[in-house]
Amino acid sequence: MLSKQIITQLPLKSIHDVQSVPGGDINDAYSIYSGDRRYFLKLHKHTDNNFFTSEATGLELLRKAARTPKVIHKGVIGAQDYLILEWIAKGTRRNEAKLGRVLAHVHRQTDTRFGFAFNSYAGQLPQDNRREKDWATFYLERKLGPLIGYAEARGYWNVTRQQAFERFGERFSQTYKNRTVTPSLLHGDLWGGNIMYDRNGDPVLIDPSVFYGNREMDLAMTLLFGGFGSEFYQAYQEAYPLEEGWQARVPWYQLYYLLCHLIMFGEGYGAAVDRALRS
Repeated sequence: MLSKQIITQLPLKSIHDVQSVPGGDINDAYSIYSGDRRYFLKLHKHTDNNFFTSEATGLELLRKAARTPKVIHKGVIGAQDYLILEWIAKGTRRNEAKLGRVLAHVHRQTDTRFGFAFNSYAGQLPQDNRREKDWATFYLERKLGPLIGYAEARGYWNVTRQQAFERFGERFSQTYKNRTVTPSLLHGDLWGGNIMYDRNGDPVLIDPSVFYGNREMDLAMTLLFGGFGSEFYQAYQEAYPLEEGWQARVPWYQLYYLLCHLIMFGEGYGAAVDRALRS
């Protein structure tokens, strides 16, 4: 239950009706009322005083092209970071075609370089978002490189996987040697659990880990765990057609997410990582 110490230090008045709600694997989450207004509160026992900074910034950036919960407050109380968001009531209808169009609009928000203004998190794993002009360099060195370091430190990396990664890197670099990639704004963690639908059936993007990258990454994540229907992909393609052959590159970008899961959840994801490395 939410402690009285935290309740009294939150920047809201007359807090009442505090209830624990689902909030993911790494945060505690609550429904809270301030007067007659309802809010969503997330708490994280931090090792970084700015844990929610990247999420809050990502939500505001995505909000220019998609619906996201409005950021109300963020800060630190004792040993916990907090983030207070607008409460959006869930509905039962799902307008997946609109989600496809919305994501296409998000991806049309671009930058001149890959990366982001500051580093972010994948779960609790720090991400290196330092800017690069070259997509292959950014993906191999900034996105995958640190994950391999984490995997090695936890005993999930070996000589065989390192050799497979080196071959993968050669294929990846060669593919993008003479290919132009536009740095698109990405949600960064676009699985079904990070999409909700309001009472009108309209999509709402939540829990982002934004950066500017190849938009095929977001699409690859939607295909990793399923939950997205054909209407979504058809609407996306109509709004912003993908480059020919994108399906063949899906495993390349799923590798990033599979490595995150290998590090966080263990060798149960090892076989999938190995398949992606061979793709």
